Amino acid sequence: MKLSDLVSNLGLSIFPIVGLILFLAVFIGVVIRATSRRRAADLDHAAGLPLDDGPVLASANPSHARAREVRP
Repeated sequence: MKLSDLVSNLGLSIFPIVGLILFLAVFIGVVIRATSRRRAADLDHAAGLPLDDGPVLASANPSHARAREVRP
């Protein structure tokens, strides 16, 4: 018995079907998670992050940081 005979008789046609079902399950899960109303606040916050200036960080150089300090 040759290896090619063995492989041809294995019935490998199930693997593409299993792959398609697995892909569809993951895709539907991602779509449901992305569109759920429970995560709407998190998604709105994440959508505004690129436009947010954020806090201004002090300089890493201590001499610059001392120069910016406001003393009463």
